[in-house]
Amino acid sequence: MKRRLSLVLAFVATVMTASTWADEPSVQQIAESRAAEWNAAFARGKVDDILSLYTENAILLQPNGSVSKNLREIREFWQVLIQKGVYAMDIVTARCGDDNTIITTATLSDVKTLQNPSHEIMKYRYNGVLYSVFKRQPDGTWKTKV
Repeated sequence: MKRRLSLVLAFVATVMTASTWADEPSVQQIAESRAAEWNAAFARGKVDDILSLYTENAILLQPNGSVSKNLREIREFWQVLIQKGVYAMDIVTARCGDDNTIITTATLSDVKTLQNPSHEIMKYRYNGVLYSVFKRQPDGTWKTKV
């Protein structure tokens, strides 16, 4: 009888643990949620909403190799891109670095239509690669660290 009770308790504990894991969003879901928030803020032209996705001590490595080491510099970088037009971020890969870190690869893309002097319409696509490191905050939210 004791053995059966032990087996039943072990089974219940396993099921409860599994259901707790099932309630946790996956690394991919967290990354895609962050990208959706970024896309919405960017589309609205709200640089403050983009900055709210960063930690206070975040850094940003710019395509030209410059490093933005504070939120003021990060603000300036994104403000320039907002003024240039619409971009979209799409998560390609997301993996767990440790319990409190997610590392992602995303594309940052844009499609523009141009008309040359002879009125021919040309389309071009910009695709950049964006690597991000998200850190879990004490309140459970995820913010961009790098």
